[in-house]
Amino acid sequence: DGRTLASGSFDQSVRLWNVADPARPTPLGQPLTGHTSFVSAVAFSPDGHTLATGGGDRTVRLWNVTDPAHATPLDSPFIGHTDWVVSVAFSPDGRTLASGSIDQTVRLWEMNVDQAIQRICATTTNTLTPEKWEQYVSPDLPYRPPCP
Repeated sequence: DGRTLASGSFDQSVRLWNVADPARPTPLGQPLTGHTSFVSAVAFSPDGHTLATGGGDRTVRLWNVTDPAHATPLDSPFIGHTDWVVSVAFSPDGRTLASGSIDQTVRLWEMNVDQAIQRICATTTNTLTPEKWEQYVSPDLPYRPPCP
């Protein structure tokens, strides 16, 4: 919206700022917490409703920032990088999130859950084992096979 700025910090938090008056930025809400190491990358989705963050804990986290003063975490963090996440960027249509890491990889994350499930089922030959669930979905979420 041109009035909200996000900043990541070495203290493991993300702050949202109202910068309608750039000479007097004011904090919006409480710091966003959840990362377990510094936050080095932030990006707003094209519609401005989602914030992606990444950092030293090797994860990418999503936040609902529709109301920046009351931002909330979305889902479980994206895992897969083996070192610091140093960049995050949404595609222009907002359907894909890219994350870059000093592990020398770029990962693409599908933002549409139904399409992500279809892709997972297709790449696992329609059998999503507990091991594949942990790899592609989350080691923190209980196993629920989505494929027929």
